[in-house]
Amino acid sequence: MVKDKSTRQAILELLKKSKELSVSGLKEHLDITEMAVRKHLVKLEGEGFIQSRTVRQPMGRPVIFYSLTAEGNGLFPNNYDKVVVELLSDIQETMGNEAIDKLFENREQRMRKTYKRHIFQDDRLHERVKQLVRVQQENGYMAEFSQVEGNEELDKQYMTFEQYNCPIAAIADRYDKPCHCELNLFKEVLGTDQVERVSCIAKGEKSCKYVVKETLGKT
Repeated sequence: MVKDKSTRQAILELLKKSKELSVSGLKEHLDITEMAVRKHLVKLEGEGFIQSRTVRQPMGRPVIFYSLTAEGNGLFPNNYDKVVVELLSDIQETMGNEAIDKLFENREQRMRKTYKRHIFQDDRLHERVKQLVRVQQENGYMAEFSQVEGNEELDKQYMTFEQYNCPIAAIADRYDKPCHCELNLFKEVLGTDQVERVSCIAKGEKSCKYVVKETLGKT
């Protein structure tokens, strides 16, 4: 039986090792009742760390199996960022900076095609910004939108959105190209050059913050 660690952590580790377990399968490794196991599973599933699937049996009741979600797997340490940075360093050393730039430019082109399916150019600019923020939220950037009052004298309106998480922060900390490509991507999918990044996580700031300017009365 698992000892010297929280039951919650023990359940997560068991699912990590076994990929998928039922309540009775988990109980075999834990010094608690099935009811207690279920309580932990309900909480973990509510938090988005595990998922369940029901398997019908030839006889008897269906069995529910539990496994980790992507968020649950993310609770365990990994060296993905370190490995990617090392690979990029090797590419840079053998093929030069141009090869690195080309990799990120290709990534930008792929993302552009995907994003344009979710951002509708016929909508007004502030709606397109909101659509972009939703896409970024789905991609794990913890993005938030805020509308800023317009300046009637200058006939301008300012919108801002912030990203509080950067999934490729370790890479962006080493290379400037990802941030450059992200700004280009936003300009392209929003259909305006009036997009400015005013803060950046890779530069040690709390968020990547963007300001989008719009001439009032125009899209």
